[in-house]
Amino acid sequence: MKPDNATFTSAREPGRGYHDLGGLDAGPVDYAVTEAKPWERLSVVIGNALGPKGANVLRTDEIRRVREEMGVVLYNELGYFEKNIEAIRRLLIEKSLIQPEELESRMAQVAQQIAEHGR
Repeated sequence: MKPDNATFTSAREPGRGYHDLGGLDAGPVDYAVTEAKPWERLSVVIGNALGPKGANVLRTDEIRRVREEMGVVLYNELGYFEKNIEAIRRLLIEKSLIQPEELESRMAQVAQQIAEHGR
């Protein structure tokens, strides 16, 4: 089910961005979804490795800023861990720590490896 971008936004209230849903009714919570997938766990590891206690190249406030700049449609389409990975990707490119072409090339290599070997 795709999110209703008109419903799941608080931007129509002064002083609130589309990402700020605190206190608003966002519908039911699916409590059956409790176990993080391996790639989701890995996204946390990557964030920690790049954060203040790791390589110290990314900060929480930077991640938050980039998540908030994604725009309402992308923000609502991505899940929690996807938003995090997208924010990390954007920051690494913004800081010129990786070039978009280099990242795309590496992702193509990973996709090929998964297709050929399952991992």
